[in-house]
Amino acid sequence: MKDVKVPIYKLYGEQALWPTPEPVHYETIAARSALYDWEITPHSHDSLLHLVFLNAGQAEMVLETQVMALELPCALMVPPRRIHGFRFSSDVVGEIVTLPQNLLGELFVLSAELRGAFDGFRYLPLGRQADALALMRLHFGQFAREYAGHQPGRLSVLMAVLAQVLVQLARAGAISTDMGPRNRMHGRVERFVELIERHFRDWQPLSFYAQRLGVSTAQLNNSCRREAGRSAQEMIHDRLLLEARRLLAYSDLDVTGIGYALGFRDPAYFSRFFARRQGVSPSVFRLEQAERQRQPAS
Repeated sequence: MKDVKVPIYKLYGEQALWPTPEPVHYETIAARSALYDWEITPHSHDSLLHLVFLNAGQAEMVLETQVMALELPCALMVPPRRIHGFRFSSDVVGEIVTLPQNLLGELFVLSAELRGAFDGFRYLPLGRQADALALMRLHFGQFAREYAGHQPGRLSVLMAVLAQVLVQLARAGAISTDMGPRNRMHGRVERFVELIERHFRDWQPLSFYAQRLGVSTAQLNNSCRREAGRSAQEMIHDRLLLEARRLLAYSDLDVTGIGYALGFRDPAYFSRFFARRQGVSPSVFRLEQAERQRQPAS
């Protein structure tokens, strides 16, 4: 079966991890995007996440199949396995730090309340937050100087600055400090999401997931509504819709083939499922995506 035709990179355009010994990689936005006519086409990373600080210029982002104009200056966190791309103006001023996802556990070993803060995409416009913008500039400036230098304790400083950037992004969202049942609930939903990732094409009943998590279907639904604001079934449908959008945008499968690939036995039911949740038919969505991809970079 043909899959989503989106490359999986280490750094953009590269299949090998960076050769330097640091556990993180730093570069300016211009250093890489200028090589590609200021367009970073949609791609993903298996186990790496990005921290991006855009200070000046213009930028738009593709996240999965959505296009969003970015309000600069801003900071972004792009988690692993999310399809993303960028278009920049040639005068863009920005920086990007790439790090392995497992490094987060080491950075926040003493801050369990931040667990889960970086599971999803985070976007922090800074144009109307003078203090937050000054702090982000300070952090990235210090990171750049340390990364380029050779002072004793360099790696310790890099990790400390990186932790401050991540905490600033986390605090910009509503991170709960409840360390009790909420954390257990969050862990349950995390495991549920992992199970969905493995089985969403199988159309398993909720009891299948609940049994593997050691809870009732009512407990599973309650946890999902508390943590994600969605029922368990809605979360499964969200994942089906995401994969349908990806396949329509980035694969050569026809609409019927996509429906079958996602476990729909009736192509008409797949089309109704998609249109009800997306607001347009699969065919219209594919045409819209093809038109977007034909548009030249601004």
